[in-house]
Amino acid sequence: MKAFAGWLPHKQTATILPTLLALALTITMGSLAIARFDAAHDEALRNAFAYETSEITLKIEERLKAYRQILRGSRALFTASQEVTRREWQHYVDALRLQADYPGIQGVGFAVPVPAAKLALHEQQIRTEGFPDYQVTPAGPRAEYTAIVFLEPFDWRNQRAFGYDMYSEPVRREAMERARRLGTPALSGKVRLVQETRTDPQAGVLLYLPVFRHDAPLLTPAQRERAFLGWVYSPFRMRDLITGILGESAPGSRLRIYDAHDQSPASLLFDSHPERRESGALTDRRVVELENRVWTLVFDSSPIFPLDEKTRQMEQTAIVLIGALFVLLTAFFFSARQRARELDRISTSLRTSEARYSTLVNLSQDGIAALDTDLRFTFLNPRLIGLLGYAPDALLGQRFDSLWPSGDSTRSRSLAERLQRGEAATNEQELRRADGRILTAIVTDAPHIDAIGGLQGVILTITDISERKASEQRIHYLATHDPLTGLANRAMFMDQMNTSLLIAKRHKTRFALLFLDLDHFKEINDSLGHAAGDALLIESASRMRHGLRASDLLARQGGDEFMALLHDIHSMHEALGVAEKIRRALNETFIIDAHECLVSASIGIALYPDHGKDLESLTRSADAAMYRAKMNGRNGASAAPDAPPEPVEP
Repeated sequence: MKAFAGWLPHKQTATILPTLLALALTITMGSLAIARFDAAHDEALRNAFAYETSEITLKIEERLKAYRQILRGSRALFTASQEVTRREWQHYVDALRLQADYPGIQGVGFAVPVPAAKLALHEQQIRTEGFPDYQVTPAGPRAEYTAIVFLEPFDWRNQRAFGYDMYSEPVRREAMERARRLGTPALSGKVRLVQETRTDPQAGVLLYLPVFRHDAPLLTPAQRERAFLGWVYSPFRMRDLITGILGESAPGSRLRIYDAHDQSPASLLFDSHPERRESGALTDRRVVELENRVWTLVFDSSPIFPLDEKTRQMEQTAIVLIGALFVLLTAFFFSARQRARELDRISTSLRTSEARYSTLVNLSQDGIAALDTDLRFTFLNPRLIGLLGYAPDALLGQRFDSLWPSGDSTRSRSLAERLQRGEAATNEQELRRADGRILTAIVTDAPHIDAIGGLQGVILTITDISERKASEQRIHYLATHDPLTGLANRAMFMDQMNTSLLIAKRHKTRFALLFLDLDHFKEINDSLGHAAGDALLIESASRMRHGLRASDLLARQGGDEFMALLHDIHSMHEALGVAEKIRRALNETFIIDAHECLVSASIGIALYPDHGKDLESLTRSADAAMYRAKMNGRNGASAAPDAPPEPVEP
C-alpha cells in the first residue's frame, strides 16, 4: 500500500486510501449484514408458518367446541320438554341459523334405539306422522337397531339419511357406544355419509351426544344405560366443514387432516390442495384431541411460502447502496456538493419509508389511533373512523374516554396512571358509536415513553368483536330459556334454585317454590289447534309474570306446566297470597283467534325449609301439593304438608 501510495499525488492518496479502506470494510460488514438479514428472513418465515398452523388448529378446535355447545343446547330441549315434537325440533334448529352463523355443519339430528321386537311398530308410528314410505335402513335382521327420526334442515340431502340405522356401521357404532357409555360427546372416525351422492363426494365424520331422562341418576354406566333415550348428533362433510371454519380463502399452506395417528390415504379426511405434489420449504405436524378422538393435522408450506424474493432483493440492494454511500462519503468527504446529494438521498429514503408505513396503517383491517399526553385523539385511520361512524375530523382533540358508554373518573385516572408508568395492556371494552350504538372491541394501548421516562403519546389498536359477542349471547339465551314463552327453562330454573338454597342456608332465610299446571289447556289446544295453544301459553306466561315481583323467577317446565321461585317469603300465608294473585289473573277471559277461552291453574306450594331442605324434596313436595290441588277440584292452591321433624339422636 505504501509503494502504491508513493507514486500517487498526495491529494489522490488522501482520497484513495480511505476509500479503499472504506470499500474493504463495506464488503465485510455488508456480507455480515446480508447473512444476518437472510437468517432473520428464515426465522420470520418459520414464525409466520408456525403462527398460521397454530391459528388454523385453534380455529378447528374452537369451531368443534361451538358445535358441541349446539348439541348441548339440543339436548337441553329434551330436558326442558316432556316430549319434543318434530315441529318443535324444526323450529329450534331454524332458530340456530346454522348456515349463517356456523357454516360447515350438515344439520342437527336425533336418533333413537329401536329394539328388534318393536321395529315394525316403530316404522308404523313414523308412517302415521306423514311419511308413508318410511323404513329403517339398511334392511336385514340385527340384534339391535337405531333410527334417525329428526334431522334438520330436512333438505334433499338430509332426507337420504331419514330412518338410517347408524348403529349398523362399525365406525359409527363405536362412537355411539362411546357416547352412551361415557355420557360425553364422541366424534366418529372417517365414514361416507349416507347423504353423499356421486357428485362432489367428501369424507365425513359425525359428532354424537347422548340424551338421558332428566330425572334419572347417571353416576354409573348401568344407570346411564337405563336412562338412555337416544343421541343428538351432527354430520359433517369434511371439505364443507373446514371451508366453513377457515373461510373461502384457503390458507397458503397445504393442510391435510388424518383420522387418528395413521397418515395413510385411507385415513385422509381432508386435503386443502390435493393437486400439489411437490413439497414445501416448511412442514409441521400437530395432533389434536377432539371429543375423545385424535386428528393429525399435517401442514406443508407452498413452494413459495411466503418467500418475498423481491423484498429480500431490495434489502440486499439497500445494503449495497448503504455501503456504496459510505464509500462515496469517504471519497468525497470534503465535497459539500456530494454531501448535499447524499443527504437528499437519505431524506428521500425516509420519506418513502414514512409513506409506506402510512399506507400500511391506512389499509389495516384493525382500527388504529394516536393519542397525545392528555389522551386526546391526534390521528385515526379510516378503519377506526368507519367502526365508530364519526365524521373524519370529529374526534380529533376529543379524549379517548369520551367514547366510554358511562363516565368513570376512577377508571380514567387508572388508565392515565398506567400509561404514565409505560405499561401497555389489552382488554375488552365497550365504545359508543356516533349513532349511540355500543361497539364491543379488543383495545390494545401502547404508550410511547421518552428517554427520561415521560409519556410522549399512545398508540391504540381497536378490533371489533361485536358479532362474536352477539353470537355467544344468542347461544347462551337458547340454552337457558324456553323458546316459546321467553321464560327461563328448567335447567336455568334448577340452577337458580340451587343458588337460592345456598343463600337461604347461609342467611337462615326462607323462600317458596310454586308448581303451576294450567287446567283445561288440553281441551283448548285440541279444539283450536297448536297455534292457539301456543298463543294461550304465551299470554298465560305474561299474566303470571306480572303477578310476581322483579326478584322472583318464573320458568316453563314443559307443556302447560310452570314453576315459580319466590324469594324472601316468610310464611305460607304470603305464598298463598301470591298464588291467589296468579289464579285471579288466569281466571280472566282469554281472547285467542276471536274465541273466548277460560283456563285456571292448579298450584302447589312448598316452603324452604318447612317442606324440604334440598332440591329433590322441595320439588317433590310442590309437585305433590299441585296434584292435591287438582284432586280438590282444580282452580286453587294447595300447600305441602310440613315435613316430619328430624329424629333426635339420643
